[in-house]
Amino acid sequence: MSAPKYLRQILSQVQDISKRKQRSLLVFDLDSTLFDVSPRIQKILQNFSEDPTFQTLFPENCQALKKISVHSSDWGFKQALVRAGLDGHHPEFHDALKEFWQKTFFSNEYLEYDLPYAGAIEYVHKLFSQGADIAYLTGRDTFRMGTGTEKILKKWNFPLHEDRAQLYLKPDMKMDDAQFKSDYFLNLKTDFYSRIWLFENEPTNIHLVRNDHNHVEVVFFESTHSGKSAVPVDLPKIINYLLD
Repeated sequence: MSAPKYLRQILSQVQDISKRKQRSLLVFDLDSTLFDVSPRIQKILQNFSEDPTFQTLFPENCQALKKISVHSSDWGFKQALVRAGLDGHHPEFHDALKEFWQKTFFSNEYLEYDLPYAGAIEYVHKLFSQGADIAYLTGRDTFRMGTGTEKILKKWNFPLHEDRAQLYLKPDMKMDDAQFKSDYFLNLKTDFYSRIWLFENEPTNIHLVRNDHNHVEVVFFESTHSGKSAVPVDLPKIINYLLD
């Protein structure tokens, strides 16, 4: 089945569930599932290259960094550095860049550069209008990224509703992403939803959720991931949310 046809099928199933006066739940990861984070990484690298301190310490590397291009398929920034010839032969530069990236990527300030994948906003709204509940379930944590995450969901007009469309962030950044997501499903009321779908790009998270909650139907968003686990071969895959 093609991806657009599968997405339309979910919409139809949600509509049928609502007509029966029952409830459905669509759970969406954010980074690399609803949002392309490569523009955020691009901006971080650009700001590093323009910082006077780093320009003094690493003049040649910063000059090369200004021309760098981050792809949507990149995981983090390492692949972009390799393409630019900034590989592991510059340890002090890499250490400084990694520290800068960790402070900025996991912060409220840079989330505004994320861009929704094609069709994402429209598709989530269609689901919501057909009666589905929506959950944004993310490995981002409340302290560092909560304010910015809520702001960008509102900026792009994703549904937010006190009861039917809610955001769930980790209360502690040290929590394991996969366990946090599995626990979310564990805490749902038994039999409250007729059907539950999870849209997720990270195989590690998918494996744990499927192992712990076999009633959750997983859709793999094929963008980029950590590579720590293999992608399950039996899942439906999508690369955007376009219906035709």
